[in-house]
Amino acid sequence: MPDLTIETAATCWSNRSWHTEVQGSGKKPYKVSYGMLSGNEEARQGAQRGWTCDCPGFIYRKDGGTPCKHVRKVVNSGVRCGWNNTLEPSLPAKIDENSGETVCPSCGGPIEYVRVAV
Repeated sequence: MPDLTIETAATCWSNRSWHTEVQGSGKKPYKVSYGMLSGNEEARQGAQRGWTCDCPGFIYRKDGGTPCKHVRKVVNSGVRCGWNNTLEPSLPAKIDENSGETVCPSCGGPIEYVRVAV
């Protein structure tokens, strides 16, 4: 088996730690989050493919089944960018004209560099 090579990849901040509020059917808004969690934290929160929601319905579905309606609403809306230069090499990171910072080419938000095994 060949050895893995460690490379640095750019990723939008929305892949690491992102959240939004979604109005529930009542008056209470729920926090829907996406991010990278450790295995222990993912098990504790009952994350589903990186998604979590603080609604009661999500807690009952934490076995990895169908996500709650709040997570489905956010996923279907496309509001979370999720850009990653490894998965989308034709869309390279760009430089913000005002700050000079490297930013996400899709949403203009900050990017983070992560080490990945290839």
